Amino acid sequence: MYKGFILLFLLFSTLFAQPLETLSSYDAAIKKGLKENKRVLMLIYSDYCSWCEKMQKKTLSNEKVVAFIQKDFVFVKINREKGEYPKEFIPRFIPTTYLIDPKSQEEIYALYGYKTATQFLDELSDE
Repeated sequence: MYKGFILLFLLFSTLFAQPLETLSSYDAAIKKGLKENKRVLMLIYSDYCSWCEKMQKKTLSNEKVVAFIQKDFVFVKINREKGEYPKEFIPRFIPTTYLIDPKSQEEIYALYGYKTATQFLDELSDE
């Protein structure tokens, strides 16, 4: 009975969890960041990267991470091979998450590689 209740709770919390609002254009993210006075959080990923997939499924679907990003940032997710973004943001590792000032379009901070939800929040909370 108790296990059934937990499974039911997890199912409903997953169904009603707010998805992360994600843009796919660097330029659109910069414009929205300027308009809303928010910094831009840009994730560079690749289709063949298992760590990128893990970050999407585990970290970026975490309720606390989603709420944190939605509140303070404009989030843009760009495929390294297919997307367009400034050359100064070509990552050495994937996934790489850049924190960008929309006014200067300069990097404020970068997170390299996969991060758990806790690591992600800890690192970005300081910036």
